[in-house]
Amino acid sequence: PNTTYHFRAKAVGDGVAYGADGQFTTGTTPPSVTTNDAGNIGTNSAQLKGDLKSLGTADKVSVSFVWGTNPGGPYPNETASQVMTSTGAFYFDTDNLKPGVTYYHKAKAVGDGTSYGTERSFATLTVLPSVETNAAGNIGTDSARLNGNLTSLGTAEEVSVSFLWGTTAGGPYSDETTAQKMIGTGAFYFDLG
Repeated sequence: PNTTYHFRAKAVGDGVAYGADGQFTTGTTPPSVTTNDAGNIGTNSAQLKGDLKSLGTADKVSVSFVWGTNPGGPYPNETASQVMTSTGAFYFDTDNLKPGVTYYHKAKAVGDGTSYGTERSFATLTVLPSVETNAAGNIGTDSARLNGNLTSLGTAEEVSVSFLWGTTAGGPYSDETTAQKMIGTGAFYFDLG
């Protein structure tokens, strides 16, 4: 593959005659690669996985992954490449991803030509907010202040907090207070009555 050959015609009769020199170059075959499902998915990281199925006509192939947040591309990001001299699995550990975002990626192989695997997607994980219920205060005959503490926003930038309340221990709760938006941790309350 990818080799130039020279040739000429030859005729033998009452002597030997030759035609002009001709040439041709054999073709190449690009590598073949597949994209596998991502693994080890966290809130800001994932392991991209691929499989080099064929080197094509190259002796070595550079493999990598292209990725982004739009289905079908464009893929503005590309991992570092790895050189492979035989077929097999390969992977790349990504980090600095955003939580709760869907990412799209393809395996890429460059040898005697460039080929891509099919697009796959994964979503990074999210972390739930955490909240504490504190003792009620300002208790009157027909009023009370419900107290809580937002201890973590999880992976959200903004959290809505409220209180469920009713007359049955452990629920079901028949009522819910108006939600309040919080962008940081801390105490919150709602006055009933």
